[in-house]
Amino acid sequence: MLTGLKNMPNAWRKAWESKPFRNHLALSLLALIGVMAYQFHYLRLWESRLGVPVNDFVQNLLPPIDFSVPIFVLEYSCLLLVFIYVLTEPERLVKGLQMFVLIILARTVTVYFVPLEPPQDMIFLKDPMASLFLHTEDVQVTKDLFFSGHVSAITLLALLAGNRYLKYYVVFSLFAVSVMIVWQHVHYSMDVAFATIVSYTTFRFVEWWHAQTKYGLQLQDA
Repeated sequence: MLTGLKNMPNAWRKAWESKPFRNHLALSLLALIGVMAYQFHYLRLWESRLGVPVNDFVQNLLPPIDFSVPIFVLEYSCLLLVFIYVLTEPERLVKGLQMFVLIILARTVTVYFVPLEPPQDMIFLKDPMASLFLHTEDVQVTKDLFFSGHVSAITLLALLAGNRYLKYYVVFSLFAVSVMIVWQHVHYSMDVAFATIVSYTTFRFVEWWHAQTKYGLQLQDA
């Protein structure tokens, strides 16, 4: 990873010479901003909908405990470390942005078509980033359940982490965050399980798509 940081200026200089790379990066950033704004807007609107309660046998065994702090620390430390890592590989950064766009789109669709009520004994997850961008003084979003945004994000981070030790840390964090989110009764266990499936499927699709396009070959040979 340290070697990658030393070589990062050369990697970006080489990547920037590729017009397809520049186009992909710009469009991916614009798409990410657009879909996040779109999702935040509609999640707040859909909070007033009546959802379906779920009898989760896993949660029934776990009296809720507030894990907001360790969840926040693990989630965002993984995000920071993996972001630093992918900066050393520009093509991986572009792919990661596109994967996040597809995951956010998929989550927006599933939240709309699978309206759920949060667990009655849920302890609200205190996430400063969500409080900044998603929640408002009038609306605290708790019905964005199927599927878990936190777990889908950290699953993707585990897939993007190429460094062995970094991957170990992110995979450990994925397991810990998944358990704590269910234990805190923020998400049902099915929300967590489906999140990992969506992230893996998205990762494989984007990797396949890039392998089929001129963009990936052109950047590799630049």
